[in-house]
Amino acid sequence: PHHGPIGAKVDGERVTLRLPTGAEAEGSLRLPPGSGPHKAVLLLHDHGGAFELGWKKLFARAESAAGLARHYGGVAPAEVFLSRGFAVLCLDALGWGGRQTGGYLAQQALAANAMHLGWSLAGIVAAEDLAAARWLAGHPAIDPGRIGAFGFSFGGFRAWQVLALSEHVAAAASISWMARRTGLMRHGAPLLAGQSAFYMLHPGIGADYPEMAGLAAPKPLFLRSGVADRHMPMDAVEAAWHDLDAIWRAAAAAPPDHAFHPEGHVCPPALQAEAADFLAAALAP
Repeated sequence: PHHGPIGAKVDGERVTLRLPTGAEAEGSLRLPPGSGPHKAVLLLHDHGGAFELGWKKLFARAESAAGLARHYGGVAPAEVFLSRGFAVLCLDALGWGGRQTGGYLAQQALAANAMHLGWSLAGIVAAEDLAAARWLAGHPAIDPGRIGAFGFSFGGFRAWQVLALSEHVAAAASISWMARRTGLMRHGAPLLAGQSAFYMLHPGIGADYPEMAGLAAPKPLFLRSGVADRHMPMDAVEAAWHDLDAIWRAAAAAPPDHAFHPEGHVCPPALQAEAADFLAAALAP
């Protein structure tokens, strides 16, 4: 479905995309000073349990202050990237913001409805992120060869996924979502709990997560995970990084830039700055 036409309504910085799935997603496109064409980053928001907010999670707004304090050290990723000369686009994913469906329990109902239609919740999100990247690449103020992706947690999963699948995304920074699947399928782990897990489970695809991300090789990829991350066990993360290194070496490319940071399931300001610097270098003219 991501090959269909994309319609758009633009009102200042507010954007509404009509996606190939037939859905509409609201968001914001902000441009840095200057005439462009600008390098750009597709911001992919986290889950965080705050379904009332989608794209607004990553912008400096009054309603996003609590989430920014909890996950981002009080600093809005959109502002970090704008300060480095990036244009930024972020849209509501299905289930958040203007596309709320009823919170945690509704995620499972949404996944079941998608299955009845022959789709999957993970597949819908992937197709919509691809469409967003394609629309961004066609914007007259954007340099189509200099588009990156950034996300934390669920957004981190989406960041490496869109890098792997989109011809328009040239580099990505993914925070707190990469591990071997077996390491995530432990008793009590979120991937076995249903509900939110359906956003990360593609039916019929037997490839492990590093193998899926490996479709992006040899594009530049930045990965960080916390030593105290309750969702991403260190041994499973390290094993995935080992797999990714081998895939990038086989593509005759420098391996992904990966490292642990000393905190938990968070994306602190220093890490945001590091990710922005990585993408700026990767997307340099």
